[in-house]
Amino acid sequence: MRFWSLILSCLFAFAVGQWQGRSYPPVGVEGGKVSNFFITSTGGTGGGFGRGDPHYALLDVSFWDDKVGWTCGYGGVFRTEDGGLTWKRVKPPGGWYHIRMVGKEEVWLLEGEHPGGWGKARLWHTKDNGASWEEVLAGKLAHYYYLYAKYNQVWVLCNGYPSYHASDGGRTWKENPWGNMLSSAVAMAIPADVPTGKGFVVYVLGTSREDGKESWKLIKSEDGGESWEEVNLPNSLPGPYWWFCPMCFPTSEMGWIGFPEGKVIFTVDGGKSWEFRNLPTDQFVTALWFDQLGRGFAAVENKDIFHLRNTLYETRDGGRSWQVVLAGDKHISAICGLGPGYVWAVGDVPGYIPNDIVAILKR
Repeated sequence: MRFWSLILSCLFAFAVGQWQGRSYPPVGVEGGKVSNFFITSTGGTGGGFGRGDPHYALLDVSFWDDKVGWTCGYGGVFRTEDGGLTWKRVKPPGGWYHIRMVGKEEVWLLEGEHPGGWGKARLWHTKDNGASWEEVLAGKLAHYYYLYAKYNQVWVLCNGYPSYHASDGGRTWKENPWGNMLSSAVAMAIPADVPTGKGFVVYVLGTSREDGKESWKLIKSEDGGESWEEVNLPNSLPGPYWWFCPMCFPTSEMGWIGFPEGKVIFTVDGGKSWEFRNLPTDQFVTALWFDQLGRGFAAVENKDIFHLRNTLYETRDGGRSWQVVLAGDKHISAICGLGPGYVWAVGDVPGYIPNDIVAILKR
């Protein structure tokens, strides 16, 4: 009882006082075998030759607690109230790329068409568990690279098109809050630890063009996006890729960024220095999640049905060593974690017949 009282008191403190994310008290690092995941789906049927109700690939997932969560992808938008065991479709199939929960019934959803362009992306907001939706920034979005939403902070990254940030729950927006420091913006992270004296820390990854050459560029703000500085990156990174590179910063100083070719870089001092914590593969990294003790998961692209490989790795030492968790006919696009023992991953089964998958960490 004492243990659970401590857990609940810590969670309550963060719920009422720190909006940036959930930070959990350290617990003993588990030893022995790698973690096990329970594999299920959102419940699609059929798929071949126009029959049944195919549920296509899932692209993102967000949970509010251990029961209530949302996921989205080409097969629709879905909600669960039992930790991901069963799902109810809330929106029909479409280009649903990113989803974030900011309350038990409040959700932000980013829709897009391929290829992107002006009028090809739409941002949706619901406060009533999906019963009604309001379009935000109508006509202003041109791409759908990334969505971050937590409490009153909402960020929409649109690659080389204008990106937007709201600090009041989406009532007022600022275009490209970093000015002209980036020529494109593709991923971001807001750490889940205490705010700084000037606000809170934000990392944004994008590219810059100099002398006609595009290169990766990471910028950092310590005052919630009011001012920015460049963070030096290693010189030997693979060149900018067409899709975003995942980032995870569980604290303001400690973070990981994934790149093509299985490359993962790690910092423990807010980007002053970096170490490579590469995966044992040349596949590009699609998703990352870590806790504050360096335990985490990394997913890599696994779409080639004729050469299926590993798709999800686990580490318990910050990426110094990796172990395979999932392999074969599975591809993971996104990972959501609420702390030790509460991790979900979504994606699809590569093949000719569409089928999404949901992987739930066995507790």
